[in-house]
Amino acid sequence: MFSEKDFARLIQRTLLTGVFLSALLMFSGLALSAAGFPYGAGLLRAGVLALLLTPAARVTMLIYGYWRGGEKYFALASFMVLALLAVSALV
Repeated sequence: MFSEKDFARLIQRTLLTGVFLSALLMFSGLALSAAGFPYGAGLLRAGVLALLLTPAARVTMLIYGYWRGGEKYFALASFMVLALLAVSALV
């Protein structure tokens, strides 16, 4: 069975990975932009995109964790949240 501690660790690692990846991309983009490289702006945009996708990744991990833990109702509710996030991003 999927323990609550493992579930919390999964969510924590997902959020930390998203934030650190975003920070790395943004700082790299800022440094390259300051140095005059043309692709620094692209890295800045990628960092913002990574930061925006972090909540969607968290909800995806919630779906996985709830499904694996046998809580199908919460997995379905989390899937609905993910669908709403996707629709709002497209609109």
